[in-house]
Amino acid sequence: MNKKVYYRGRLGTCWYNFTESLAYAITYRPTPANVNYKKRIPYGKEKKQYFNTYCRKDLENTVKPLFIYIHGGGWVSGITDMRNTYIQNYAKKGFFTASVSYTYAPVKIFPAPLQEICDAVDYIYDRADEYKIDTANTVVAGESAGVYYIMFLAALAADKTLAAKLGLTFRHNEDFNLKAMVAHCGCVDLQRLLNPDCPQSKFPDMKMMVCSLLGMEYEEARRFLETEEGALTYPHIGPGFPPTFFTTACGDWLRYEGYDMMKEYEALGIPYGTYEGTGILRNHAWTIVTIVEKGRQCLAETFDFILPYLPDYFGENK
Repeated sequence: MNKKVYYRGRLGTCWYNFTESLAYAITYRPTPANVNYKKRIPYGKEKKQYFNTYCRKDLENTVKPLFIYIHGGGWVSGITDMRNTYIQNYAKKGFFTASVSYTYAPVKIFPAPLQEICDAVDYIYDRADEYKIDTANTVVAGESAGVYYIMFLAALAADKTLAAKLGLTFRHNEDFNLKAMVAHCGCVDLQRLLNPDCPQSKFPDMKMMVCSLLGMEYEEARRFLETEEGALTYPHIGPGFPPTFFTTACGDWLRYEGYDMMKEYEALGIPYGTYEGTGILRNHAWTIVTIVEKGRQCLAETFDFILPYLPDYFGENK
């Protein structure tokens, strides 16, 4: 890998994890008394290969739907615990939740972080009986670069040949299907994100982030993404994608990426919902901040959209 790409990415890791530490201190709320929290369950042997779980105590011996969360951080960063306050809400609603950590770029470049996420899903599905989860009722969610990864999970669920094309090992691919997704302020299409004619490319440090994921300098990355091999490095929305609730933020350059994804959903006839953060939620990915009223409103609208797709647990389907 180019040394400049590597060291820029590592510097990005330090800076963005510092800012996330501050956000964590602000948004932290203790685990509710009626919820069990299990931290850093390893799904592999490496430092970042773990997940956190929440489960309501009264549902521990009852079969529950599964909620998997993939954190963002521009592929180069992300403090898994910082999302805990948001994810607690899904446990309180009745999900078994798993918040997955993975190795940052450029320490690992595509597709290695995606392989780790598949490994985490395999680990969780292997223990469905132990965790009392109904894998047929799975919802995935994420914010920012986490949306890139959940869209890849949707693509793997929709096209069972994709894992082999990417060189991934995903043992549960055949029985992996999604009922719904939640996509907060996502960055997904790498070509759009590096294209100066697309407004989402103006997101701060976007060049550094995408180049870190690919392990390439900017011009090399742009040329690579135009190839057939390069097109495999980002998920393509297509038939079979699950209903998705998109959130955007009015002060975020990545809102244009959300708008583009919604246009693709509309063209394919895939149901979707949307919420645009304003005021205190106007900045990137603040729609997961449920310690403020607007964040709780966004969460309520999220539940209104996704829960009807799990009728065995939350009432009649749409």
